[in-house]
Amino acid sequence: PAQPFTVVFDTGSGHFIVPSAKCQSEPCFLHRRYQRETSTSAEDIDHDGNAVEDSNEERDQVSVAFGTGEIVGEFSRETVCLSDPGSATASSESELPASCTRLRVVFATEMTEEPFSAFEFDGVLGLGLEKLALDPEFSFMGQITRLNKHMDSYFGVFVSKSDDVSSEITFGGHDNKRLSGDLHWVDVHKPELGYWQMQIRRITVGGEPIELCQGGDCVAIADTGTSLLGVPKQAAQHVHWLLARNVDGDPQELDCRHSPGPEIVFDMGDFNLTLTPEDYS
Repeated sequence: PAQPFTVVFDTGSGHFIVPSAKCQSEPCFLHRRYQRETSTSAEDIDHDGNAVEDSNEERDQVSVAFGTGEIVGEFSRETVCLSDPGSATASSESELPASCTRLRVVFATEMTEEPFSAFEFDGVLGLGLEKLALDPEFSFMGQITRLNKHMDSYFGVFVSKSDDVSSEITFGGHDNKRLSGDLHWVDVHKPELGYWQMQIRRITVGGEPIELCQGGDCVAIADTGTSLLGVPKQAAQHVHWLLARNVDGDPQELDCRHSPGPEIVFDMGDFNLTLTPEDYS
């Protein structure tokens, strides 16, 4: 039977990770855990992708860092679906439903208290480039497009500004209804590193240029796994000062998203990307 999980779609990581029933760490008990014994489609493997016997007590493991914490997990090859496959069965990979793929998965046997106890979702589905994964077969996007020849190899992410409107991710394309203007493209910088990196020609805050990026060689990573705007340490204090503004009222009740402030403008080369206070506050 299918085992449902909730995940964060993370462009800053390269693996699909969910808690294993073997995990005895406190954070694992806060989430749904993968039950290996109930799966008829799983194949236990070592780090090279070779099948291992069920009787093996010692399994290859991997440690994956996530910000302030990490997980330790074992490997299996499993069928992963974006939607409920129902009673569909397949005798080969080519017969899987379009929303499913065969994937090497990391099943966490240990999870640190931070940050996983604070997460409402069960696991992480990495959408970084294949080079970010231990092996291309760990790459969800790579695997699903290889097996589904009719799916374009890209996805679109819509992050809602309000809890009243659901955020969305679209595989194989983008949702035109979610565009605020014309669609622009930018080359991935050094894709061999595995990240969705982009070169930034220039950055201004309230019209004042950030000196660090005046040479046109700043690099940024598009990471759906965080809601933060990261700045190099040597520029952080200056950027913070440029963004600061005086606002009347009780600080405990203020919502800075609705207070006037400077725009942050990223010069991407052929177009500008502008963030308003509603975007970055």
